[in-house]
Amino acid sequence: MRIDFDGVTPVSRMLLLSEFQLNSDFQVVLDRPVFVAAGDRVSYEGGAVVVTRPAGEHRKHPASNSYWICR
Repeated sequence: MRIDFDGVTPVSRMLLLSEFQLNSDFQVVLDRPVFVAAGDRVSYEGGAVVVTRPAGEHRKHPASNSYWICR
C-alpha cells in the first residue's frame, strides 16, 4: 500500500506503521509502532511522523533511525 505523507490526504483504513520508505531511496524506522486510524492525516516532519486526527489533534512519533538506501 502506498501512503502519501503529505499531511493532507486522509488514510483510507487503519494501519500499523513501524517502518516505511519516504521515497524510493529513503527508509525510516519508528521508535515504536503507531496505529493510524481511518481519516487520520500523516506527515513526516523533522525526523518524526506527525499524525493529525480529524478533530485537529496532533501526535508526534519520533523515528529511531532513518537512512538513505544505496542501490
